[in-house]
Amino acid sequence: MAGTRTLDVTTPSDTEIVMTRSFDASRSLVFEAYTKPAMLRGWLGGAEWTIDVCEVDLRVGGGYRWTWHNAQGKRIGERGTYREIVPGARIVAASAFDEPWYPGSCVETIAFTSQGDATVLATTLRYDAREARDIALNAGLTRGVTESYVRLDLVLATRAHAA
Repeated sequence: MAGTRTLDVTTPSDTEIVMTRSFDASRSLVFEAYTKPAMLRGWLGGAEWTIDVCEVDLRVGGGYRWTWHNAQGKRIGERGTYREIVPGARIVAASAFDEPWYPGSCVETIAFTSQGDATVLATTLRYDAREARDIALNAGLTRGVTESYVRLDLVLATRAHAA
């Protein structure tokens, strides 16, 4: 999987989406890109979105807050509470959008795994019901993640060359 630039999307259960992708960067750098606002601002969100607020309180019980806007003036916001943090390896958070677009809640688990000089990132989204999972899949979730990860590649490459 190292070097794979394609987002692999599976639905292992009626309530889960798993998105897997490889990055040519160390596990610690990819983890940092997920947890440091200065790096998150460079990649988080689809191509049409600009991030306005990017706050991270990286501790169990702490949280994050992100808001974006697009050229048409639409705004979206997301917040989450960290349930588990294993530095460099795993993040689990319960997340919710300011204006919910699917029923119920979502728990996101992000696993960072070294594979040679690369990092495999596996994100599992667990929804309360199949309906919510299907709404997320049909709403362009994977397109937005794919666009974000292209930008993340650039952030990681810039950061790796600066080191």
